[in-house]
Amino acid sequence: MQHSPSIVAMLIVFLILLGIMWLGGRILAKWHPVYAGKRARAGYWLVTALAVVILIFSRWLRPLSGFPGEWFRYFIYAAYVWMVGLVFMLVVLLAGHGVRLLARKLSQQSKPLQAGRMVPGGVTRREFLQRAITVVPAVPFAMSAYGVIDGDTKIVANRYTLSYAQLPFALDGFTIAQISDTHIGPFFGMDKLERVLDMVRQDEPHLLAITGDLVDDLDLLAPTIERLTAFQAELPCGIFYCWGNHEYFRDISRIRKALYSSPIAVLENSHQAVKDGLYLAGVDYPWGKNKAEQETKRQDYFAQSVSKIPADAFTVFLTHHPDFLDNAFMAGVPLSLAGHTHGGQVAVFGASVLPVQYKYMKGMFRQNGSYGYVSAGAGHWLPLRIGCPAEISFFKLKRGIS
Repeated sequence: MQHSPSIVAMLIVFLILLGIMWLGGRILAKWHPVYAGKRARAGYWLVTALAVVILIFSRWLRPLSGFPGEWFRYFIYAAYVWMVGLVFMLVVLLAGHGVRLLARKLSQQSKPLQAGRMVPGGVTRREFLQRAITVVPAVPFAMSAYGVIDGDTKIVANRYTLSYAQLPFALDGFTIAQISDTHIGPFFGMDKLERVLDMVRQDEPHLLAITGDLVDDLDLLAPTIERLTAFQAELPCGIFYCWGNHEYFRDISRIRKALYSSPIAVLENSHQAVKDGLYLAGVDYPWGKNKAEQETKRQDYFAQSVSKIPADAFTVFLTHHPDFLDNAFMAGVPLSLAGHTHGGQVAVFGASVLPVQYKYMKGMFRQNGSYGYVSAGAGHWLPLRIGCPAEISFFKLKRGIS
């Protein structure tokens, strides 16, 4: 079954962006007279319109796989810097207007400031403040540029040592690498995949788990499978894969055929014995019309994936959707690996500011001796990360009491 964002959802997103663009222009014009002139307003709408056209243009042309070429990617980045900067600017200027109103109210209740008092540089305090506030709108765009550059270039390696009393002796020291949500396409080319695999190689894991959303650009599907197939030969226990949701947004039949024709082990509501009592189980993405239907599918998929695994086996569970962690915790699965959330991509003091929140958003969770990990992802479909870098995760299993 092919899934894709509904027309209604896309229309809602477009209307929200249109509202942000309109409100941003209005607030910017009121922020300082320099932004209220005809040229400034015309420039604002010209750049905004160009950004929208570039993003729409890039949606269908997939710049890394043909015309107009990789060079166009930088225009896409600039467009994202502008559009994300508008959102940040809206927040900053709304907060700034609030501070202004509060300052005016307080100034009316206190001794008036001496407007003509000089500050270093030979200008009055009022002139200094007027000049200073003109640069405030540039701050959100600087933040946006930082987020785009950092999101595109920074990948961290997170390493965890997990202890289990029931771990078979033969698995002591066994290491699993996880990558998730690469979204290979406009912002994650083959060069970046090679960089990620090099980082995985350095830790010498026994196997690699890929928890969904591998490819967004189907023109890069064949070279991706080819590269992973070659890399598989370097891993003692190979590569294991479970489906994400973006595979269904593209062409699930084509992706399924490519993966099943490769040596990569696809875990689709199934499991596979690895070695020395280690089993890997994995599930499909739980599509549902509502929460209840999705929960029913989760229960069914999970039950299928672990059915007939020996009771004394050590099981590692792979899922794209993090809600499956509840099922795994209830079943006492020792280790579960998930993705999907990207960690929210923008975080403040480690907490995601994403409006949509998940019970298991990012990082390590533990219940009754079982561990569950939600990866922030190695890639993204929106090239922006602040306080939530892309990651590769490593899990070393140790026998002992945690």
